[in-house]
Amino acid sequence: MTEPGIPNVRYPNRRVIPSHCSQHGGTPGFTNLVLRKIGHGRIELDPHAVGGCVIVLDEAAATELRNILTEWPG
Repeated sequence: MTEPGIPNVRYPNRRVIPSHCSQHGGTPGFTNLVLRKIGHGRIELDPHAVGGCVIVLDEAAATELRNILTEWPG
């Protein structure tokens, strides 16, 4: 098992981040957020690691998300 966010040798374009689903509950780290680089400058976010509902970001959207995530926590 690899550390959260560290690429797995078998899946170099996939990262898993332990997270929490405020809609469905559970303990912190219970819901895994899976991120996959799917090509053509797109990233797929799978908030429950089951493929039931995925969010696809293009390069511009991913850049905006990065900017927000670096601004908000501080």
